[in-house]
Amino acid sequence: MATLKDVAKDAGVSIATVSCCLSGTRYVKPETRMKIMDSIEKLKYIPNASARNLRSSSTNRIGVVLTDIDNAYHTEIFKGVSSYLQRRGYTINVAFSNSLPDIECEKIDDFVSQNVSGLVIITCQPQNSEFFINRLKNFNIPAVFVERRPDNIDVSFAGFDNQKTLCTITSALLEKGYKDIALFTGNSHFSSESDCIAGYKNAFQSRGLSFFNPLIYETNMSKESAFKAAIANLCSQHVEAIIATSENIASGILEMLHIFEIRIPDDVQLITLSEESWNTSTKYPGVIHTSRTAYTMGQEAARLLAENIKSPVLFEEKTLTFSDSVPNLDRLLPKPSQFKTSLPIFSREKGLRILMVDLATSHSVRLLSAQFTRETGIPIEIEFARQNDLLKRIMKDVDRSENYFDIYMYDIPWLGYMVQNGYLSDITDFVCGSNFHTERLFHENLENCRHEQAYYGIPIIGGAQIMFYRQDLFENREIIKDFKKKYPISLRPPKTWTEFNGIAEFFTQKYNPDSPTEFGTSMAGSMDEELAPEILIRLWAAGGSLWDKYNQVTIDTPENKKAFHSILNTMKYCPQSPFETSIQRTVSDFISGKTAMLVTYTEYAAQISEYIHTNTFGRVGYEPIPGRTPISIGWNFGVNPFSPKKEEAYQYFNWLCQKSTSCYMTILDGQSPVIAPYHSHELLKLYPWLELTEESFRYCRKRSGPSRSKALVIPQNKIEALLCCALKDIVNNHTSINDALSHTQAEMELLFKSYGYPRPLHFIK
Repeated sequence: MATLKDVAKDAGVSIATVSCCLSGTRYVKPETRMKIMDSIEKLKYIPNASARNLRSSSTNRIGVVLTDIDNAYHTEIFKGVSSYLQRRGYTINVAFSNSLPDIECEKIDDFVSQNVSGLVIITCQPQNSEFFINRLKNFNIPAVFVERRPDNIDVSFAGFDNQKTLCTITSALLEKGYKDIALFTGNSHFSSESDCIAGYKNAFQSRGLSFFNPLIYETNMSKESAFKAAIANLCSQHVEAIIATSENIASGILEMLHIFEIRIPDDVQLITLSEESWNTSTKYPGVIHTSRTAYTMGQEAARLLAENIKSPVLFEEKTLTFSDSVPNLDRLLPKPSQFKTSLPIFSREKGLRILMVDLATSHSVRLLSAQFTRETGIPIEIEFARQNDLLKRIMKDVDRSENYFDIYMYDIPWLGYMVQNGYLSDITDFVCGSNFHTERLFHENLENCRHEQAYYGIPIIGGAQIMFYRQDLFENREIIKDFKKKYPISLRPPKTWTEFNGIAEFFTQKYNPDSPTEFGTSMAGSMDEELAPEILIRLWAAGGSLWDKYNQVTIDTPENKKAFHSILNTMKYCPQSPFETSIQRTVSDFISGKTAMLVTYTEYAAQISEYIHTNTFGRVGYEPIPGRTPISIGWNFGVNPFSPKKEEAYQYFNWLCQKSTSCYMTILDGQSPVIAPYHSHELLKLYPWLELTEESFRYCRKRSGPSRSKALVIPQNKIEALLCCALKDIVNNHTSINDALSHTQAEMELLFKSYGYPRPLHFIK
């Protein structure tokens, strides 16, 4: 069995330092404590229980680990815990994990090293039984878990009988004649939520009925996540009643019902698990609330912990189960009614038809447009097209005798070409008029709608490229030490593409068998629209360009050769060739844990964050891309020059730029160009990348071709096709970088010449 001396020797410190670290009697540097905790875990050192008990009783410190300071239910539990323990002379230290597993581990480690007397934990990682055994059981630390029971481990636990409560509520609804009953819960990894699902199912099965799986919706227990789940699913479902497993979830559902003018209980019944309160005036009219004595449960959990502290070795783990007070549903429930989901019938004379690219923001717009219709009476019909088909669809629609669409969604690089060919209406009078508030939009995004001195649309998506990385891996003690052995620098988010490739190599198992991820990164390039940005950001970072200020082609340069060398290096650390990889595939590789870093668009940030949060693994960090040369991305809404419904389109544009609409779009994974969501403290807490996105607007670069007054516009896709062909030639045909860029230089010069670029030499000054 390992001793204190063994731990000290392995960590390279004195026995006294290890003792101080465990007892908390003297400050120990974080990096030293990290070494000691590593050695303790490695050697499976177990402190002497009786000695530890003597020390614990003298500290009288209790560590409480909560998930989130904003969760009212957990706050009531904490009030009960602190009330009981403080009256008995204990000092309470509280820490928040923000529902991030590695942060929770870090906070528990800190409490262990401080030699707390005991712990009360609401865990965000119940599946991490090994950690709890190593940190709590092996150290004989008294602990009580509340609300969420760890998997496959005998612990003291306090929680409500959610299975019984949900079975009671669902049974009452079924008895009253309700059939289509939706359940909104938190993550089913948590015992509190899986018990709710089990009770819901049991109510159906006990009556010989089959429950309808699609009517069970999991959220991350925030009101924003619940709003998103409700608006994405309920509008297409026939639902008579909704059960929410927390007030946070219920508030998100209520927001969705409010904007769609669905009344409670006339159109749908809403029942939520709720906290005990004498103040009923704050309860939403028509919503039925249960009453959970969270404060009392906190007190009882604290009492159980105090008993354990008195007898840490011989204490028998116990489970405390509490019951909700469920009101008389038979008396309160009205008869079931039809959920009002019908949308106004589209009127061609009055409605607006919109052609959009198939992106997350586009679907956010579609979901919210029903609210615009309710407010104005103007129906909205939206049709989606693939990105590489959209411009062709627009051109075809404008050129036919009877246009189908009134509004087109178009990519920023297409603007000059579309204007020159008459595919967009000049809406400068509207944009600069008194009815449109340009100050609501980011200036950079609005400028993406301007060609020369006129405006040809409003921005609907505004964003940038940022770098996502597995922050939990970058801050892992063992990984940091391994990286330090290989490189003379500390592991950190890369600032340059050289650093990026070095870190990508480190996280690729082919080059580092001990890497926790199979690959370092991935690149998208299944079509030129995806591949060109990957090339351009590296080319710009190296000081390269495609043409100079005189519109002369500058492909074959040392700077561009350096960039192509960097790209070829990056490709060695990717799961597959970028030519076979879509953007969505790169996102999937990252969120599944296959890759450690990803450079992509902020449009995908919510999807990445939500997946990792929902599956309770890892933690995502956000940083500017290496070299700080991101592409300014964005999509605009323009008006068909032949549309007779310009006034309706302007009304719609004004609605899209409202603060409320833009906040809803952000919650629904949209990337709004409106400033308001970026300055909302609630949204910044949920979507921390918003601050980074706003910052990146200052140094973003446009994907646009050369320009000259009254000259032809070269379609951007033709320029980028040649750039992408150069990389494909190098990779597929084993052409040297020098030869490939020399050939592309000649091809690009011919293209420029055919459009009248550059200007004749005697005009160049």
